Amino acid sequence: MKKKIVSLFVLSIFALTLQAYDKKDRIQDMQAMEAAMTQIQKGILYNNNKIVLQGVANLKQTAGKIEMTQKSEMDYSPKFAKKQADSIMKFADEIKENTEAGHKHSAAASYTKILNKCISCHNKIRKWD
Repeated sequence: MKKKIVSLFVLSIFALTLQAYDKKDRIQDMQAMEAAMTQIQKGILYNNNKIVLQGVANLKQTAGKIEMTQKSEMDYSPKFAKKQADSIMKFADEIKENTEAGHKHSAAASYTKILNKCISCHNKIRKWD
């Protein structure tokens, strides 16, 4: 009996922690990513490594949460979104490494690569021209 109660309790906790990733969550994540990109750009332009590194940390945190629920919802592939998020994480790491090494131009080039990933994703998902 005790095992059943514990099992039900654990199952209940698990069920409560599972939350569907919906359109509202994606919008919030996209806004957070935009804010992080702005922070990175500001840090690069102001030659402030601390701002750049904080922006990178914020971007990676949000990009790591990106999920896509159903392909039919917005006519895109969850695999595509995952691939884009992985690329963003990789380029964010490059920004961090280049910033710490004092290579501002390389950090800015990696920032541009992230921006291109954002645009390509929006072209596909939002059907931008």
